[in-house]
Amino acid sequence: MPFRPLLPLAALLLVAPTLTSCIGKPKEPPPCPPVFILSDTSHITKFKSGPGRDLTDVEVEAEIVGYTGNCSYKAIKGRTDAWDVEVELQISLEAKRGPANAARESNLSYFVAVPVFYPKPDAKADFDLTVPFPAGTDVVRHTDDPVTINIPVPADDIIDKYEVYIGFQTTVEQLERNRKAKR
Repeated sequence: MPFRPLLPLAALLLVAPTLTSCIGKPKEPPPCPPVFILSDTSHITKFKSGPGRDLTDVEVEAEIVGYTGNCSYKAIKGRTDAWDVEVELQISLEAKRGPANAARESNLSYFVAVPVFYPKPDAKADFDLTVPFPAGTDVVRHTDDPVTINIPVPADDIIDKYEVYIGFQTTVEQLERNRKAKR
């Protein structure tokens, strides 16, 4: 009989480490949505105005070569069924100044899109950037300032379906040129 009072104490000592590991552990944040560089729009060649399309007419050639990013989840005020996922991205590109570029800089536009929201206007955001070419340099690596997009995600939804795409804002002619170059 002297062991009976010790059984509940022994059981508590066995369970205590499990309970404390559950109580004190912070919850893992959900992952960031997947981000992709869209291959059809990852490259752009801009020509000077006019009909010419040979090498002497090129103002700039540029390619998105990478990005860095992170995300954070915030509660949406007044809602418990959704999160506001704030995605911050910073693109890096390589640009080559063409013979038709006398200004030593080039203005480009790129987009960040979340196709699951298409055709809503907030499915895509456009960003402008200026790429300078310092004297004596015709090829540069440029990292743009960070941009932020917000994605409302239902709390019980899978983040992987909220894919984010990055690419240059191209004309139809530029897009067709890119697609032909891949063949």
